[in-house]
Order: sequence, then structure tokens, then C-alpha cells
Amino acid sequence: MSQILKAGNKCLSIGKTYYSVFGAQEKDLKDLDLKINDKNIVRVESCKYLGIFIDSKLSWQQHIDFVYKKIIKFTSIFYKIRTKINSELLKTLYFAFVYPHILYGIEIYGNTYHTYLSRLEILNNKILRIVQKKPKRTHTIDLYKFCGTFPLLLLHNYQILLLLHKYVHHPNKLPSVFRSYFMQNQSIHNYDTREKCNMHLVAPHTAYGKRVIKYKGSQLWNNLPETLKLIRSMDTFKTALKDFLLNTW
Repeated sequence: MSQILKAGNKCLSIGKTYYSVFGAQEKDLKDLDLKINDKNIVRVESCKYLGIFIDSKLSWQQHIDFVYKKIIKFTSIFYKIRTKINSELLKTLYFAFVYPHILYGIEIYGNTYHTYLSRLEILNNKILRIVQKKPKRTHTIDLYKFCGTFPLLLLHNYQILLLLHKYVHHPNKLPSVFRSYFMQNQSIHNYDTREKCNMHLVAPHTAYGKRVIKYKGSQLWNNLPETLKLIRSMDTFKTALKDFLLNTW
């Protein structure tokens, strides 16, 4: 039986507790001996948390492979039923059984290199072609416009922009940790400029720094048209943002 450590109202099962080391100092900590109540805590290179595989290098490759294996079976399923039902119903089935796996956590796992995402995106494109009964030569943009959604990298940006919209217009709908995560220019100075409602940007010094959501999200928000940034309604913003991204893709 796993030993249980109680801390206030929380319980920690030591037998089910692991740790990982992230960042540049990972090699320097290879001999780290971590214990709780004289029990060794096992170090792992990845773990599943809230349905997402987190690896020590934050490459998200394991989670991308996990999603790939979840949806690849639908390739043959949709192929077998494509002649029996129309494209609208096939699209409904796609959004019910495939899309949720891709969407869940895209804000996180989509923040990686395109080469890591390409395998999953190619598979998704294939499923969309089957769903829409389109030939291989069909342009990718047409596949996504028919379904009103985006390829993975654009979907990642879309979800991040929804986060920024909440931060600007509905911070009470965000977890407390995100309510001060970003910073607007107007909190730095009081100048009445066109950019006062933009996010404050601090130039990163590394390629990884450019991928941090605080920087990437701020940059994406600042690049939106002013008319979009002023929309308060979340539903209206979603529709307008989707149209903008599809038309500027």
C-alpha cells in the first residue's frame, strides 16, 4: 500500500508521486536524490497530467504521438462510411470524435516546432479530405474553411488569442494565476497613444523566449486590428477572429 502524506486537507500518495527536471540545468541534477518521509521519489522523463503528457524537454512530442494514435483509427472508419452518409453528417462526426482530441491542450502542446506537429497535421488533413470526399489535390485551406476551423499552428494561435481577450475584457473568467500574467502598455505609462491598450513586450534573448506564451500571446494580440481588440463580447470576438484568421491565412 502506498504511503499517504497529509498536508492540511490535501493527501499525497508517495507511491504515485514522481518528479522531473526542466531547463538547462537538467544534466547538473542527474544525481539528485529526492525523498519524502525517507521514501525515494522516482525521477521520470515524462508524465501524464490532466490528460496531457509533459516531457522534461517540453518538446510535447509524446503528447503529439498520443493524440496521433487516438485519431488515426478514424481514418479507416470515415473511409468506410463516407459513401453511406453525406458530408455534413461526416463533419458533425469529425467534430464529435476527432476535433476534441486535437483541440484539448493545443495552447500548450502546439507551442513547439512545426516539424513535431507536421505528422499530426498531415493525418488531420487526410481525415478532413475523407470527411469532405475531396481528392488529394484539394487545397488545404479549402478543407479547413469548409469546417470553419484551422490547421494546428493557427488553431494554437487562435486559442491563445482567446486567452488574451479574456485577460483584457473578462479577467474574472480566468484562473487567478493568469490575471496578472500579461501586462498592458497603459500600466507602464499614461500616455494617450494608440498603443496604450496593447500588451507590453520585452524582447526575449533566446529562441525559446520567443515561444513563451507571455511573449507570443502579447505579440499576437498587438498584431490584431484595433476593431477586433475593442470587441468585448466573447462570442462576437470568436466569430470576428475566426473570419480574420481565415481571410489572412
